[in-house]
Amino acid sequence: MWIRTILPELFLAWRYFKPKRNAVSVITLISVIGVALGVAVLIVVLAVMTGFTDMMKEKLLETTAHIFISPYYTQSIDNPEKIVKDLKSMGLQASPVVRTPVLVQKKDRFIPKMVIGIDPFQDHKINVKNVIQDGKFSLNPGEVILSSRIARELGVRAGDKILLHSPAKLAKMVETKKGGGVRLNEKAEQYLPQEYLVSGEYLFGKYDFDKNVIFLGLDDAGELKGLKKFGSATDIFVWTEDPFNVKGIAGKIQKKYTHLSVQTWKDVHKQLLGVLTVEKKMMMFLLVFIVLVASFSITNTLITTVIQKTREIGLLKALGASSWTVTVIFVLQGFLVGVIGTGCGFALGLAVVYWRNELMHALSKVTGIEIFPAEFYFFNELPGHIVGSDLIVVASISIVLCTIGGIIPALRATHLDPAKALRYE
Repeated sequence: MWIRTILPELFLAWRYFKPKRNAVSVITLISVIGVALGVAVLIVVLAVMTGFTDMMKEKLLETTAHIFISPYYTQSIDNPEKIVKDLKSMGLQASPVVRTPVLVQKKDRFIPKMVIGIDPFQDHKINVKNVIQDGKFSLNPGEVILSSRIARELGVRAGDKILLHSPAKLAKMVETKKGGGVRLNEKAEQYLPQEYLVSGEYLFGKYDFDKNVIFLGLDDAGELKGLKKFGSATDIFVWTEDPFNVKGIAGKIQKKYTHLSVQTWKDVHKQLLGVLTVEKKMMMFLLVFIVLVASFSITNTLITTVIQKTREIGLLKALGASSWTVTVIFVLQGFLVGVIGTGCGFALGLAVVYWRNELMHALSKVTGIEIFPAEFYFFNELPGHIVGSDLIVVASISIVLCTIGGIIPALRATHLDPAKALRYE
């Protein structure tokens, strides 16, 4: 019903928007382009930030546990199988794990890495088997699986051998003197690095994980760590059906095992996830100013229109048009610019998001610069995920700002005196 009441104003707003001589005035076209570019940039940035966050969560869940159980004060859990059995009776999937830093040696090169020791015969959510790129999934005694990145870094491939040094055992070979300095611990057993066969190469596609993690069998990793009791573990990894709703389950486990530390994947990566959330909000806040600048352009355009249409406005008011009618005409003109600019911005933004990787590779070829280096952003491609709620927010902000941009020119038109406006008519 209310639409019928503003149909005359909408008709006049569209006539002012679309002059007789041209399809659209150049000034108005510039305003529309400004709004479209602002909206497109907002959509692209929000889609990339959302995609980055979603892919980060996906890769975290693919390469880690939902819940981590670890000892508070000791370096190992001596009877992990009993805890694993209890957790499985609760309907959870769990597996003992040994995590330890190592020094990888290939000829005269020494590179620090992290070892994750798993039982290859147990069900394990870190599914290395599905991401093997070369060789095979095999973690028999004396075998390791490297990522393709580590293999290239060391200059090895499946079938070659590497040496792994245990920092825990190296530390026992020296002792601190009372007066300062260090000396060889004569009581320590002689230590030699262990040689391992590279059975396969994996690639999860998460740069920091692929760059640093080596997989060993559970017993081999325990020996490197220097665990005294056979079958012990440094951690127990737990997986649930819903990784985004693990707080309650973690609380139940903590009550049952008060002597152990229980953390969810959100707790472990709290800082990273918090930074991603804040960064997305800040980017949206800052980029809204692009649309705000475009709304000022609309204000300038409509002020120019008011000056050009002074006599027409005076004629309308002389024929009985109310101040409200004149106000609505120019506010609707700002609204039309906002709607058309937002629609064009949506089309441009969605197209850029869809072809983002192709555009990124083309830009890299033209400039000779890697636009999205994996070592900084962790992933091999530019992520993008469009969320409907983000589009609604962007459209609402854009149209509202553009509509507000028409208020000042509308007020100026309202205060025109019909007699003065028609003086030279």
